[in-house]
Amino acid sequence: MSKKRRGFAKIALILLIVVIAVGYGYRLRTKKLEQAAAVLPAGREVVVTRGDLSRGISSTGTIAAAQDLELTFDVGGKVKEVLVQATERVEKGAVLAQLADTEQQMAYLTAKRDLELAKFDAAPSVIKEKELQLQIAETNLKNTTLRAPFSGIVARVDIQPEEWVTSGTSVMRLLDTSRMFLSVGVDEVDIRYVEVGQKAIITLDAYPELTLSGTVVEVGIVPEAGGQVVIFPVKIELDDPDPRVKVGMSAEAEIVVEKAENVLIVPFEAVTVRDGKNVVAKVTEEGVEPTEVVTGLSDGFLIEIKEGLKEGDRILASNYELYRTLQGGSGGGSRGVGGVRVVQPGVARRIRHGDR
Repeated sequence: MSKKRRGFAKIALILLIVVIAVGYGYRLRTKKLEQAAAVLPAGREVVVTRGDLSRGISSTGTIAAAQDLELTFDVGGKVKEVLVQATERVEKGAVLAQLADTEQQMAYLTAKRDLELAKFDAAPSVIKEKELQLQIAETNLKNTTLRAPFSGIVARVDIQPEEWVTSGTSVMRLLDTSRMFLSVGVDEVDIRYVEVGQKAIITLDAYPELTLSGTVVEVGIVPEAGGQVVIFPVKIELDDPDPRVKVGMSAEAEIVVEKAENVLIVPFEAVTVRDGKNVVAKVTEEGVEPTEVVTGLSDGFLIEIKEGLKEGDRILASNYELYRTLQGGSGGGSRGVGGVRVVQPGVARRIRHGDR
């Protein structure tokens, strides 16, 4: 064989070896990807994205008006006329009802005359007494007219003309709905997280599709009386009341006590604790590899990733299958296998006091 032919043979042999090596590498890579695919449960792979998270404290209560007052006459008598009806809007100072005032007018005129006579020759103490009697008579005469103490809506009218009423008996209910509030109770364990100015998300039992925003305006310093659970009152003002919202409606508020905006987030169950460290199952071209992460805020469904991942990374939504494969375990349970346990959502305590 000539030198030229021997040279061609060597080159052909080298090319064959290269082709075989490349083919083996390709098959090995394909096998690893197939193994990785076997680990990945269908539909359980997720992409790390950015979003907003919030942690809230939930409680139920009832809607209240800015002012809610039962109106009464300060004197008794027969109702002369009723000038308003239920659902009617009135302005402050408007006359709502009137009692027959003949007796009060006579008492006023008599007191006025007695004072004028006393000024001629009575002692100073007598004059002072007559002045006080005139003031009382004048007040009683004015009190035969019921006026609106503030602008609002007449919620209820309980009297009619010719009816006799006594002093202090409720005859009407007047509401000031220019501002609406939700009064809720917060457990003593959570009240330390609640502050004036925090935002709240409000939903109504009557309108489940309606979501309103509110602001905490008052945090009680004395717990409500009664019951074995210590509950503190919290007052939330509705930022933009909806016309459908009515006084006395049942509602639930979730007070946002902590929030994180535009942060990396993953499903809560994607993070497990292994040897005291938070770990996720990161999906790569070679397969699945445990990756340590630093977590932040969680709402019980999603959790913030501060370190260890970047936007666009792929991870398993649940690590159970991964660790079962890596550690050869076959046991079950929500707490994991082989000493690995699922992180419990203790950082996102949620309470519905209405369910107690």
